[in-house]
Amino acid sequence: MSKHNFYPVELKIQIIKRFLNGESAASLREEFKIPSSGTLYRWKDWYLNGEIRSLESSSGRRLEKDISISEQLDKVTKELNLLKKYFSQERW
Repeated sequence: MSKHNFYPVELKIQIIKRFLNGESAASLREEFKIPSSGTLYRWKDWYLNGEIRSLESSSGRRLEKDISISEQLDKVTKELNLLKKYFSQERW
C-alpha cells in the first residue's frame, strides 16, 4: 500500500460516515488505499468530537491550533517536569 495519500475533507467525512454506518475498517482501507486502520479511527474520533478542522491536516495529526488549552497546558507541564528532573540530576 502506498503512503502519503491526500484525502480531501469531504472524502474523509464520507468515509467516516460509511464507517459509522457499519462498514468495516478493512474494507474501507482497501477501497481507498488508506495505509493504516488507525487513521480511520483517528478521523472518526475527530469527527465525533467536532474537530472537523483537524481533518484538514494532510499529515494525520491534529492542527496545533485545534488542541485545547488544557491539552496544551498538560503538554507544557510534562515538558517542564522533564526538564526539572533532568537539571536536578545534572547538578550531582
